[in-house]
Amino acid sequence: MPARRIALLLALAAVSPAPADTWWSLKPLNRPSVPELKAKPQNPIDAFIQIGLEARGLTPSPAAGRATLIRRLSYDLFGLPPTPVEIDAFVNDRAPDAYLQLVRRMLASPRYGERWGRHWLDVVHYGDTHGYDKDKRRDHAWPYRDYVIRAFNSDKPYDRFIREQLAGDVLYPNDPDGAIATGFVVAGPWDFVGQVELREGTVDKEKTRAIDRDDMVANTISTFMSLTAHCARCHNHKFDPIPSSDYYRLQAVFAGVERGDRAYPGPHSAERLALEKKLDEILTLRTAIDKRIAALKNPELTTIDGELKKTGEALAGLPALPVAVPSRTNGYHSGIEHSADMPKWVQIDLGRDVPIERIRLVPARPIDFPDTPGFGFPRRFTVQISDDPQCRTSHIIADHSASDFPNPGDEPVILDVNRSGRYVRVTAQSLWLRTNDYVFAIAELEVVSRGKNVALGAPVTALDSIEAGYWSKRHLVDGFSSRVKLPETENNRRDDLQARQRTLNQQRQRAVESLIDDATRKERQRLASEQNDIETRLKTIPATPQVFAIVPRTPRPIQVLNRGDVEKPGDLALPGALHCVRGPDPDFKIAGSEEGLRRAQLANWIADPRNPLTWRSMANRAWHYHFGKGLVDTPNDFGKNGSKPSHPELLDWLACELRDRGSLKHLHELIVTSQAYQQQSLNRPDAAKVDSDNRLLWRMNRERLDAESVRDAVLAVSGKLELSMGGPGFELFRFKDDHSPIYDHSDFSKTDRPEAWRRTVYRFTVRSVPNPFLESLDCADPSINTPVRNTTLTALQALALLNDPFMLRQSEYFAARLQAATAKAADQIALAYRLALGRRPTADESAALTAYAAQYGLPSACRLIFNLNEFSFID
Repeated sequence: MPARRIALLLALAAVSPAPADTWWSLKPLNRPSVPELKAKPQNPIDAFIQIGLEARGLTPSPAAGRATLIRRLSYDLFGLPPTPVEIDAFVNDRAPDAYLQLVRRMLASPRYGERWGRHWLDVVHYGDTHGYDKDKRRDHAWPYRDYVIRAFNSDKPYDRFIREQLAGDVLYPNDPDGAIATGFVVAGPWDFVGQVELREGTVDKEKTRAIDRDDMVANTISTFMSLTAHCARCHNHKFDPIPSSDYYRLQAVFAGVERGDRAYPGPHSAERLALEKKLDEILTLRTAIDKRIAALKNPELTTIDGELKKTGEALAGLPALPVAVPSRTNGYHSGIEHSADMPKWVQIDLGRDVPIERIRLVPARPIDFPDTPGFGFPRRFTVQISDDPQCRTSHIIADHSASDFPNPGDEPVILDVNRSGRYVRVTAQSLWLRTNDYVFAIAELEVVSRGKNVALGAPVTALDSIEAGYWSKRHLVDGFSSRVKLPETENNRRDDLQARQRTLNQQRQRAVESLIDDATRKERQRLASEQNDIETRLKTIPATPQVFAIVPRTPRPIQVLNRGDVEKPGDLALPGALHCVRGPDPDFKIAGSEEGLRRAQLANWIADPRNPLTWRSMANRAWHYHFGKGLVDTPNDFGKNGSKPSHPELLDWLACELRDRGSLKHLHELIVTSQAYQQQSLNRPDAAKVDSDNRLLWRMNRERLDAESVRDAVLAVSGKLELSMGGPGFELFRFKDDHSPIYDHSDFSKTDRPEAWRRTVYRFTVRSVPNPFLESLDCADPSINTPVRNTTLTALQALALLNDPFMLRQSEYFAARLQAATAKAADQIALAYRLALGRRPTADESAALTAYAAQYGLPSACRLIFNLNEFSFID
C-alpha cells in the first residue's frame, strides 16, 4: 500500500469525533409551535404535513371510503381483517365521531398488543432459540414476549417500559414484570459453544464474551435511542461523535450480565416460599439431631469404627488400577423430556439365569461434555432382577424412588445382590436436569457373576434411546466408562473390601439406632413426617415460573480494546453513557461493584425527559409502522450515516407528545385520526412528478401485508383462528434434540392442528431454521435487529401462497365455512369476498368465480381468492 495512503488512513483513524449538538438528532428536544394555516386543521399533525405540501405546490388526496378505512385500521392496529359485521356497522354509523370511537375501541382490544408487540419483537431481535451452530431451545423466553404484548395493551408509560426492560429487577423488585422485562437485554442470539464449552482463560472465550456484550450494547442503544454506538467498538465512530472510550463505558454497564433462566414471582410463589422456608427449618433441626446421634459412643461402636479404619487402610494400600484406554463411547442416553417425572428404563438380557453377586452402575462423563461428571444419573430410580423380560415379577435390588439420590459424580454405584436372574432393569422415576430439559443416562451397567462381568456385550433394550453419536444402547455394555476402558474382570480383593465396608456401615447404623433415646427417636420421626408432608404439598404446587432473562453476577473488569482486539487491552472502562447526548449526566455514580446499579443508571439516563434521542426514536417508530416509512426512514440510525427527517418539526412535536403524555395509545390516536392517515392511496401522476417517493404524504402509502398478517388473516377468513393469548409458543416443526438440535418444518401435521392456529406472534421462533412459508413472505430474521422489514415481490411468494400445505388446507376449511353458511353457489362467492376482501364482488367477478368453483371445486376458488393482490395489499 502506498505510504501516502497509509498516512491518510492513520490520520482518519486519529480524527476525533465531531462535536455534539451540531447534528439534528443530538440537539435538545423542544416542542415546536404548530404551524398557523388559513384553514386550521383539527389535528396538529395535518398542519405540519400541509406546510410541506404547500411548499412544493401539492395538495392532499381525498379521504378514503369508510370500508377502506376500517380495513386499513384493522390491519394496522390488529394485523387482522375486519369482519363483515364490523364493516357494515362502521359504514352505516352516521355519528360525527364514529371514526374516533372505532379507533378507541380498537386500541382497547387485546389484539392491539399482539400486533404492536410483534413490531417491538422485530426491533429487539427476539427468538426462542440461542442461534449459532448449536441452536438450542429457550423454553422460558416466552414470558418476555407476553410481557411486551401486555405492556402495549395496558399502555404502560414509555419511560417505565424502558426502565423495566433494562433494570426492572433492580428498580421494581416486587413486581413480577421487573424480572420478566429484562428478557430484553438477552433477547438476541447467544453462542452456546463459546459460552459453555470453551475453556475459561482462553482468547476465544474472551472474544465470545466481548461479542455478547456488544449485542447487548447494540440492542439497547439502537432500540431506545436509534444510535449506532456499536460502530465504535474497534475505533472512534467514523460519522458520529462517539469515541471508543464511550462505547466501552456502555460495555461496562453489562459486564455482570449473564443470560439464563431466572425465577420470578408467580401466583403460587408466596405459598411455595413459605413451605420451602418451613422445610429449611425442619432440615436444620434434623441436622442438629443427626449431629447428636453421630456423637453417641459405646464399645460396640468403637470396635466397628476400628474395623472400618482397617478396611479403609487396606483399600488405600491396594495397587492402583491399570492405566486404561480412553473411551470411544458415552454409554446409554434416554429420550429427552421437558418434565422430570417421565419414567424411563433400560434393561440387559444375560441370556440365562445366573447367580449375581453385585451390580455396578457407572455414571457417565461424556466425551463431548467432559466437565459433567454424573451426566444423566437419575435422581430417583429402582434396580430389578427378573426372569421375565417384562419384569412383571421381579426382585427389587435397590429402591431409591422415595427421595432424591445424590449424584455420584464419577464414582460407581455398587449394589450387593446375592440372587439369581436373567434380566437386570434400571428404571428412572425422576430424571436428571440437563439445561432446560431432562434425561436418563448411564455409561456402563456391569453385572458380576463369579468374579466376572457377565453383562459385557449382552443385548440391551430400553423404553427409548437417542441412538446418536457417542450414545447407544449397545454402549451400555461395551466395557467403557465414557472416560476409560474398564477391566474385563472384577478386582475381587477391592470388591470384597468395599463389600466389607458396606456391611460394617450397616452394622454401625443398627448399633447407633439402639442407643437413641425415645424422645430423640420421636422427635426425629415427627420431623421426618413433617418433611414428608411438606415435600408432598410442594409437589402439588406449580413450580416457580422462570424466564430467560438477565442473570446477575459480579461484573468483570472491562478495558478499552485497541481496534477491538481482546489481546490488546488498554485503559479500564468504568460504567457510563454517551457524552454526545446533552442533558442527563452520562457519568454514573457507581458505589462498589453492584451489577444492578449500573443497569439502573443507564435505564434512568435513557428514560430521562432531557434525552432527546429516546423520544424522537419511539415517535419515529410509531410513524414508521403506521405509514410504512418513518419520518426518518432509517429508524435505527439517527446519526450522520442515516437519513434526515422529512418533517423535523413534526417529529419533534410527536416526540414531545410522547415524552409529556407517556402514552403510546395517545400517539396512535393522534396519527390515525389525522387527515394524512385517512387519505386515499391512489397514485396521482402530477404529484408523483414532484414527490415520487411520497415523502411529503400527498397520499396514503399502499402496503403489502407482512408475513404474520397474511397467515393470521388466512386463519381468520377460514374460520380457524384461535385467539387464546400467552404461554409457551406453539411449534410449526418436528424437534429432535441432538448435539446440534434439529428443527424440521416439513412435517405438515405440526401445522394442521388447533394449537397451531393461534396468532403467529405466539409461535416458537427458531433462529437457525426459519419457517419456509413465513420466510418467503419476508418475515423478520430473529438473529438481527429488524427495524424495517424487507418488502419483496417474488415468484416464490406466489408459489407459497398457491401451494404451501397450510394454504391448501385452509382453503378447504374456508370452503367448508362457506358451504355451512349457504348452499347457493353465487352466495358462497359473495360471502367469500366479504370475508376475505371486505367488499361484495362485482357481477363479472361473481359470474367468473362461480363458474370456476363449479369446474374446479370451491376450495380451489377459495385458494384463488387468497392469492388476489387485493387480499395481500392494503389501500
